Amino acid sequence: MNAAVVMRAGRVLNMANRPPEGMALTDLGEGLLLPGLVNAHTHLELSGLAGVVPPAGDFVGWLEEMVSLRPEQLRTSGAEASRRAVAELAANGIALVGDITNTGKARAALAEKDLSAVSLWEALGAAKAQPPPPEFLWHGARLEAIAVAAHAPYSVPAPRLQALKALAGSLPFCMHLAESLAEMEFVSGVGQEGKRLEEFLAVRGVRRGELGLCAPTPLGHVMALGLLDEHTLLVHGAQLNPSEVPDLAVSGASLCVCPRSNLGLTNRLAPVEELLAAGVNLALGTDSLASCPDLSLWKEMSVLADAKPSLAPETILTMATSGGARALGLADHFGAISPGVAGPLAFVPLERLPKSEVMEAVVHGAHAAEPVSVGRD
Repeated sequence: MNAAVVMRAGRVLNMANRPPEGMALTDLGEGLLLPGLVNAHTHLELSGLAGVVPPAGDFVGWLEEMVSLRPEQLRTSGAEASRRAVAELAANGIALVGDITNTGKARAALAEKDLSAVSLWEALGAAKAQPPPPEFLWHGARLEAIAVAAHAPYSVPAPRLQALKALAGSLPFCMHLAESLAEMEFVSGVGQEGKRLEEFLAVRGVRRGELGLCAPTPLGHVMALGLLDEHTLLVHGAQLNPSEVPDLAVSGASLCVCPRSNLGLTNRLAPVEELLAAGVNLALGTDSLASCPDLSLWKEMSVLADAKPSLAPETILTMATSGGARALGLADHFGAISPGVAGPLAFVPLERLPKSEVMEAVVHGAHAAEPVSVGRD
């Protein structure tokens, strides 16, 4: 035992080189104690679609199947599937979740597992699914928050995007952006995949000419509308051009990368190295079980490390902890081990390793056993 973290009522009280005398002690054994992870982007309501629509590099085809199957999934298995997904998150080191929702039905499961969450209510089209007023409510060390999301620049008209951003105020505002080639072509008005997406949207009442597109790229469009600031969380960015990175950096917005979903649906990842070099805050998410085999943020870290070998392990861990907390406007409460920060923390069992190899082992999944959540009570 060469370090101790003292927790009280679900929050870090202090750190010490050895356990304080007279206090109850939990000896975690050999391994690394980390801040609780932050899954900055998932869709718990889609958990019933696990394995039903495996991604195969065709974004529009996947979208068509997913949307057609979702109503039945929500009716027959949505609640139980969400409970299982939340239990998985709560067990393996997640402290905070950014969950996209259209119904709020996952909130009960989150409360049951005492898991902090920002429920991002997602607006669609010109009027569908209006988010409730945003608020952050604390129940002891557990956060139950409501925040605002817009689905994407290709599915929500410009005036409504601006109204939603105004509704969010100084609380998080989230939006999918530059996820697929179809989106890029749809916004630019050129390309067969964009045409497929246009046809898919038209059937659902969203017409390109009514969106008020004011730039040839999704990022240019949302910037022209004044939607980006330090409270904005963009998700995916797999199609961002490195030439757009400086503009995104100046805006102050964060970006959440979902490696396995992005690679499965589009065979691409955001230009992570350029974004980090420009100072963009990056977070990590799992997306949904409709596009990812599980909700393990540890596996997202491993896939990102393999795909981007130039990234230092510490950088990837930052994305999964303090980067996500900052993206959700909660850097003072999550993503670190410091006095006042909410639990749980994450513990990764490891074989005895040289100190120089520990972070590499954590990020690449060379664990002696499954990571666990600790210090929740």
